[in-house]
Amino acid sequence: MLELRINGFGGQGSVTLAHLLAQAALENGEQGQALPFFGVERRGAPVRAAVRMSPTAIHAHSQCDLPDYVVVMSEKLVQAAVAEGICESGTVIINAPAAMAVKDYPTWQVDAEAIAREADLFSADGPNINIPLFGAVCRVLNIPQNIMAQTIMNKWPGENGARNLGAAGKAYNIVVKIDG
Repeated sequence: MLELRINGFGGQGSVTLAHLLAQAALENGEQGQALPFFGVERRGAPVRAAVRMSPTAIHAHSQCDLPDYVVVMSEKLVQAAVAEGICESGTVIINAPAAMAVKDYPTWQVDAEAIAREADLFSADGPNINIPLFGAVCRVLNIPQNIMAQTIMNKWPGENGARNLGAAGKAYNIVVKIDG
């Protein structure tokens, strides 16, 4: 079973990203589970969500304490996200404008904000970085691009889906592994 935690700020779409990843697992013939964490969340405050993926039934329903992957939606949260816990062989995926490595962990980087701006993906809170991050995470987890596309188009048919797919596809193709 693969466990993944998403650390972001309220309004960035952490919960939507978790649901998209769980749905992608289902579309890929696996089991998927999205675990939003609802504490004292509010816009702009640090928030988290988790995802489990497995080829077999998932019996755990608790939060992920030591996930295999940590997705950091803002470079400002890197230290806190890693300090919160990650397994020894874990991997970090960061939304950041420039390459940044996380000591002791393989790190992948994508500028999701720039991709969202270029694709004109905005909400009242700013650029929808969760869509490009979905593409980047799919690539890192080896989820096929056609499964990523199917998941997006099932959620947002039509023009919105096509725009989201363009942003996710770009991130899928340009996310880079940083040598630390």
